[in-house]
Amino acid sequence: MDLQKMLVYIPDEYTRKARLYPGLIVTLPLILLAAALFPGGIPGGKVLLSLFMLCGGSMLFAQVGRDLGKRKEPWLFDLWGGKPTTRMLRHRDASNTEQLSVRHKALAHLCTGVQIPTAEEERLDSIRADKVYETCVAMLIERTRDKEKFRLLFEENCNYGFRRNLWGMKPLGITACVLSLCVIVILGLSTSFAADRQVTADLYVYGIMSAIMLLMWIRWITPQWVRVPGDAYAERLLGTIEVLGGHTVHRDRIE
Repeated sequence: MDLQKMLVYIPDEYTRKARLYPGLIVTLPLILLAAALFPGGIPGGKVLLSLFMLCGGSMLFAQVGRDLGKRKEPWLFDLWGGKPTTRMLRHRDASNTEQLSVRHKALAHLCTGVQIPTAEEERLDSIRADKVYETCVAMLIERTRDKEKFRLLFEENCNYGFRRNLWGMKPLGITACVLSLCVIVILGLSTSFAADRQVTADLYVYGIMSAIMLLMWIRWITPQWVRVPGDAYAERLLGTIEVLGGHTVHRDRIE
């Protein structure tokens, strides 16, 4: 598969990193399988690939990855005890109460018309408090969409989106690896028993790569693996509160 051709049809950086790349990783074992079955290349393969790209194939890859990741995201949030940004704004989950107090004050200036819950109000109605936090985070996201100005935030968002979507595609990834590994093993055994043929080194490599990818999907691609960049993105996003909120407070004092 010509990766450069796929990238041409998806100029958006986030879509490439967080949506297209997970789909390509899922298809890698199938590419290895095709290489094992057709050592000389698939007849007309380049033409078929070009037609696939022209018909929106790269965008389809990206959309499948995005949909599977988003569909399973609520389950992740339930497992983690809430959205990372929401957890970090809660009084009951705060590890640094002084920092939380500063963020709440700055957030109150940014989100005019929204009253940040006190610790007591949060205790009495945690569901409503979480909704307030989510509303404020949504407003904060809108203020930080400039990916050049908030480059580190954008990179963390790409990291989280990549891992979330890759985890969402885990069943497909495992299936592709198992299918590839089984066919390559069968092909290797049938070749080794043939009197006039020998197992090629490439076939061993394809089988080993498929096995390694299968182990990766099973042991590495986990909810905890997704949580790491999720928390990093949330921390980076909330870190912009003090900057944006500080500017707002300064303007209020001048006016």
